Amino acid sequence: MINMMRAELYRLTKGFGFWFFWTASLGTSLISVLFKEPGGVSFGASFDYPPSLKMDIVQLGMNFTYYFLLIIPVYNLISAEFNEHTIKNTISSSISKNVYYLTKFIFTMLYSVVSYTLACYIFYLLNRVINGSKYSSPAGEFTKALFRQLPVIAGFVAVFILVAFFFRKGAVLNSVTIITPIVYTTVSLLLFGIKSTKNTAEHLLKYEISTVMSKMAVGCTDSYRMTCYTGIAVVAAASAVLGYLAFTRRELD
Repeated sequence: MINMMRAELYRLTKGFGFWFFWTASLGTSLISVLFKEPGGVSFGASFDYPPSLKMDIVQLGMNFTYYFLLIIPVYNLISAEFNEHTIKNTISSSISKNVYYLTKFIFTMLYSVVSYTLACYIFYLLNRVINGSKYSSPAGEFTKALFRQLPVIAGFVAVFILVAFFFRKGAVLNSVTIITPIVYTTVSLLLFGIKSTKNTAEHLLKYEISTVMSKMAVGCTDSYRMTCYTGIAVVAAASAVLGYLAFTRRELD
């Protein structure tokens, strides 16, 4: 398993997706730092950030952009082998389906979470050096906000892995993962405009992924946080099991 992980890391760094991820990550961070203005993609309801928060914490709250960027390593590590039809060679040599899935899941999850963490710390350091304490929080405060987000990152990466193993097509992975939050928010907003379903829509928007990421970073009630973490744990565990069954119970093409 360790040798396979080393091979995965080597192969990953040789692909275009690796460099695109880090170029996009560093590029967006640098833009925010230079303009002293946080920014990012958000599909959920607007969120009013307390004026007392420094820019780095607000930026964490607006990091839904990484939902899309983290599709890249999942594609490169899993879907690419299905697309290129090289997976049979890997498994037939000396690796079973069980070991293959477990290694892919663990490595993809670790790489994605570590990459997000590293990218956020790079942003923090750039902001701290260039803009000073006026725009940056103490390291401990930033770290707490960041680590509150990590279970959310792990949750949607687990779903990405499930989609990659279930559909076995890179195009489907991209389509499903990109379209799903758009559809979720669109339907929620449509329901919000109907009097009889407004309460349901408010609940849906409350747990929309970009809203959850924002609240984890900038602060929320303990009950909200625990509800989110419980839901994320269930989704991640179910994704891991379903992905395993989808991969091991079906023949390879």
